[in-house]
Amino acid sequence: MKTSWVMLAAVLTLVGCSSTKNKAEQPNSVSEAIGSQKLSSNFKRQGVKLEWECSWGTGWAEATCSKGTIKAIEVTAYAPSFGNSEANREVAFGVAHDMALVKLNRFLNDEVTSSRVMKTLTKSVEKANDKLKSKIQTQEVVSVSDDESYPDSNVATRENINEVVRTVTESIRTQSGGILKGVRSIDELIVDRQTVAVTVRWDKDSAKAVQEIRTRIR
Repeated sequence: MKTSWVMLAAVLTLVGCSSTKNKAEQPNSVSEAIGSQKLSSNFKRQGVKLEWECSWGTGWAEATCSKGTIKAIEVTAYAPSFGNSEANREVAFGVAHDMALVKLNRFLNDEVTSSRVMKTLTKSVEKANDKLKSKIQTQEVVSVSDDESYPDSNVATRENINEVVRTVTESIRTQSGGILKGVRSIDELIVDRQTVAVTVRWDKDSAKAVQEIRTRIR
């Protein structure tokens, strides 16, 4: 009976040590998950797409086409919905549409200006080190000097320290403006759980249609 109790105690001790060791050796799963996070996407993004006309008529595919004049341009932009409701979706589509127009306008004309400003701040600090060169009496006058060439005189040397702080600020400003005619939305797509995409297109037919409609409506 005594032997069985000893064996049971030994087994419990080994189990406790192994569980403690495994628990101590386990890494922090939460910190590893946060540290190993990567920005990923499950859809292929698109930007600006140009379509050309074949100048010689020998191109049966885009790879063999001798590019002549441009006939169309498509721009795709994305926007987060910040929710799964119908209202959030419609607002996201509107934002993506406006972003596509902005991207198209920036492709056509974008003005970039850059400026750099440098600020220098100097602070002069005078510290009394009082390096005495000889014994000074209580009633004796002590002169203060920056020169240490008089070792036998009653001189207290003071040191000046300059602290310089320099800040350089560079700002980049982009500006784009224009009037877009004949640009229409051709595709509105939900590409992710909370991401939508809108593609706008301009081509020669839509530009001619705008001119004709404006003439007839007037």
